[in-house]
Amino acid sequence: MTSAKANILLVDDHTLILQGIRHVITQMPEIDKVYTASSGAEALLLIRTQPFDLYVLDVELPDANGFDLIGQIRQKYPEARILINTMHEEIWILKRLSQTPISGAILKSADIHELTLAIQTILKGGQYLCKRFRTILNRLHTDEQLKEQLTLREMEVLQAIAKGYNTREIANLLHVSGNTIESHRKSLMSKLEAKNAVDLVLKAIHLGIIPLGHK
Repeated sequence: MTSAKANILLVDDHTLILQGIRHVITQMPEIDKVYTASSGAEALLLIRTQPFDLYVLDVELPDANGFDLIGQIRQKYPEARILINTMHEEIWILKRLSQTPISGAILKSADIHELTLAIQTILKGGQYLCKRFRTILNRLHTDEQLKEQLTLREMEVLQAIAKGYNTREIANLLHVSGNTIESHRKSLMSKLEAKNAVDLVLKAIHLGIIPLGHK
């Protein structure tokens, strides 16, 4: 990036957050102007008029899907630098963000220092994920590795345990011996580090191996 100061588009539908972040960003020496939009429609009007050095977006807007907005920015400006600023910590959102062509992501629970550091890093051509985002993604990666360790038969036994079946019922269901089912049960308890059947099912639900309310 040249020595010229950057123009930023800030998009957030919460007025206090929008103005608060704007105040912080305008104090940064790297920044020239900060444009704001409180809806997807407002953002698109500004995006059509000029490119920005950085787009700071929320993923949830009253009239637009943030992921769709990212796509529209990318379509018009393929090299656009996009920083996501969101309060959402749901695994599926963070996982989708990790697979989306953005320059960085920061959770609104992060402090101001991380926000300014993210902006500085991205304007210099780098990428930035806030500490909590990285922690959640690392945990997700670990969980997925654990899921991959379960065999197909262990998955069947786990699902049957979740339905409340006992060893004999599972053995009859899968046409194997009770000893075989007990062996699978012990393997499951070990892999998921569970203390008992209830703990096993709860951990399996938490990891997304079986859905909540599995019947």
